[in-house]
Amino acid sequence: MALREAEGDAGLDLGEVLGPSSEIATRRRLSGWRRLAVGVALPAVLIGLWSVLSATGVVSDRFLPAPADLARTARDFVVAPKRPPIPGVVPFKGAAFEHIRASTGRWLVAYAIAVGVGVPLGMGLGLSRWMAAAVDPLFQALRSVPITAWLPVALVWFGLGDGAARFLVFIGAVSPIVVATADSTARVPRQLVDTARMLGTRPRDLAGRVYLPSALPGIVTGLRLGLTLGWTTVIVAELTGSRRGLGAMMFAAREVSRLDQIMVGMATFAIIGFAGDLLLRAVARPFIRWADG
Repeated sequence: MALREAEGDAGLDLGEVLGPSSEIATRRRLSGWRRLAVGVALPAVLIGLWSVLSATGVVSDRFLPAPADLARTARDFVVAPKRPPIPGVVPFKGAAFEHIRASTGRWLVAYAIAVGVGVPLGMGLGLSRWMAAAVDPLFQALRSVPITAWLPVALVWFGLGDGAARFLVFIGAVSPIVVATADSTARVPRQLVDTARMLGTRPRDLAGRVYLPSALPGIVTGLRLGLTLGWTTVIVAELTGSRRGLGAMMFAAREVSRLDQIMVGMATFAIIGFAGDLLLRAVARPFIRWADG
């Protein structure tokens, strides 16, 4: 009441002053080139500081290789001539695309299965109290089990190779998808459902025409989390006897104390994970553009 009186005394309309919330959000966003510049600035400063500390001997190469050394190692990983394969030895020089192809293949297959299972299961949990009461306690208990604890189980069930690795990535990716989908579906405003029914939408069509579109922004958040967690699980999944893959390469480098190779693997994981998230956001943006307004 006091706020309204103050508006009247001052002759102001707060709605006109502040504008719609979407306009405020738009003003807060940075343009493309500014966002890129801000995003690049911090890594550039950190790398510069890292180079100075390495060059002055403040940081020993034993604990943190210099950026220039890592750049040379990364060059060898990508473009160095490949050596003839040696049985039982994980290659490094010139083997970047071989390892990247193996890891991303396991990741994308398992992630696709996680989406196919997680979204319907999450919607079922969000829509049905009976299903939530029956399934949710078991699901919540199982998702609390660390991914490393599933490793011996995967080896027993699937043996050595891609089957066990994909199973572990699936376990890592499916949980956030289910949780985000269930929560977003359960939070769909009842008014939307009632309006849709009043306009003639049949009960069996509500899931596809009302619940899924309304919950989609939250579902996309779960898909992003699942994508990232599934990718981080790849390194554990490749402990299942794989000789190809970024995780296998990094564990082989650990055996010979090649910290530079391990860090190149970490950088490769970071770049691919970031690129995957950008791609998913770009694909999802047209479907959730309405949520920005």
